Amino acid sequence: MADHPFVNEVPGINGGYPLIRGSRIPVRVVVEIFRNTHDFQKLLDMYPHIGRERLRGALEYYREHPERVDEDIERNARALAEHEGRLWPA
Repeated sequence: MADHPFVNEVPGINGGYPLIRGSRIPVRVVVEIFRNTHDFQKLLDMYPHIGRERLRGALEYYREHPERVDEDIERNARALAEHEGRLWPA
């Protein structure tokens, strides 16, 4: 992964997938919330401690590296389905 000011990957946290730098919040969570709400203010309300700049940075990271974040979204969805005893894909 290229050095990014607002996103990093830490081995052993979130499976090594992208996180908002300085937190344990996966970029996939920010992306999925924004996809579902189309409301940046909702993200700010949910994560005021993260701040506007880092949240925007996470969304920008997704625009630059969609395959990496989509891979994490897929991995997480598969794990949830397996946990709930469903076959993947649902």
